[in-house]
Amino acid sequence: MSLPTTEETIPVLGLDAKERTDRSDDLKVEAVRSAVLVVEDDPSHREILVEMLAGWGYEPLPVGSAEEAEFAVRNKRMDAAIVDVFLPGRSGATLMSRLRERFPQAVLIGVSAMSDAAMARKCKGLGADLFIGKPLNPERLSEALQSKHTSWH
Repeated sequence: MSLPTTEETIPVLGLDAKERTDRSDDLKVEAVRSAVLVVEDDPSHREILVEMLAGWGYEPLPVGSAEEAEFAVRNKRMDAAIVDVFLPGRSGATLMSRLRERFPQAVLIGVSAMSDAAMARKCKGLGADLFIGKPLNPERLSEALQSKHTSWH
């Protein structure tokens, strides 16, 4: 035995069901995007990183120096950071130490054109989770951002 079906409009919050259906696109819940700080002094490299990150669904926070980076995250959350180790002014290495103190759960990725084992050890010693040499491999960067390496800090 089946229940009889009738089309009734049910008033909800001042709208009937048909109006609610018609207006369903007014209120949408969006997932929170992970904020990724991008600290790169070369504008072209910075722009490439921003485009990649945005394409992957992240919210990039691009800056060109360690000083700008500290200002940018002063009142914001940061889920990850990609930091060029060699920056003009204050070094990226110093910045990584400060970011690790302030954001202990964030994924910190050090990057440099000088990509040798000594540089990787230095970055990890300063609080970075990973080190990636330039030119950056997009696949490796994507994997690094999704990782949660906590054994080095």
